[in-house]
Amino acid sequence: MPFSMTGYGRYSKEDAFYKAVVEIRSLNHRFLDISVRLPSKYLWLEVECTKVLKEFFRRGKIEVRIQLEAKPEASAPKVVLMGDLVRQYLDQLNQAKKRFRLAGRLHIDHLSMIPEGFFLVESEKDDEKALGDLVLATVKEAARRLLEMREKEGKALASDLSRRIGILEERIEEIQTVAGDLPTVYREKLTNKIKELANGVIIDENRLAAEVVYYAERADITEEITRFRSHLQQFTATLSLAGPIGRKLDFISQELLREVNTIASKASDLSISRQVVDIKTEIDKIKEQVQNIE
Repeated sequence: MPFSMTGYGRYSKEDAFYKAVVEIRSLNHRFLDISVRLPSKYLWLEVECTKVLKEFFRRGKIEVRIQLEAKPEASAPKVVLMGDLVRQYLDQLNQAKKRFRLAGRLHIDHLSMIPEGFFLVESEKDDEKALGDLVLATVKEAARRLLEMREKEGKALASDLSRRIGILEERIEEIQTVAGDLPTVYREKLTNKIKELANGVIIDENRLAAEVVYYAERADITEEITRFRSHLQQFTATLSLAGPIGRKLDFISQELLREVNTIASKASDLSISRQVVDIKTEIDKIKEQVQNIE
């Protein structure tokens, strides 16, 4: 089932300190082109975000906008107890008390007197892993929603393309009906025309017959019709394949156009010419739709 290359996905997620909002838009592109926009101080997340997106998409221009909002809890500095350092101070004080037989007890008030027993941590130095996990989880969900939209649009495209392939099958069937008698009709017309131009001059009937057969065979479009139908079958089969199929469908569309152009040049018939015009119109529409498929 094909996926469209156009779509939009948005998701927001928050933890105790930050709120992340991710918006992803995808457009048509020959290859996979990912662009991630982050606040300058969070640019270190760009590489990881790109890795995540490559797990979801294989083709298209992917534009990502990430907004991060710090909550008040994140902006307030935090006081951290330096436990190991305080423990060493207390151990040394207890040993000094015993050694020198000092009176009194150690109280909580003494903790505030320990140099560097407490450390002030600014919010900017909070755990980067937690922030990274929040952002990546938000990116994944936004990407999943975009993929869901691309899949939905891809189904609509597949339905439209299948309908147009059906139209081409009808048109080529009508051409084949006429083409069956085309060599005979062409042979008769050519024979009559040559005799008319000869104006009574004696003509070598064997040579005339050979020339007529030669030009009549050149007007035979049986092979082109067969190849055209084969391309239609390939197109339909490709639509049901998994993975990126846009380029292959585009190639098959080019082959369909090439065959119908050959039919138009070989078959000098008004009814066939009309069918060819309709076929080329449908192929142009197919080629336009195929450009949207991953």
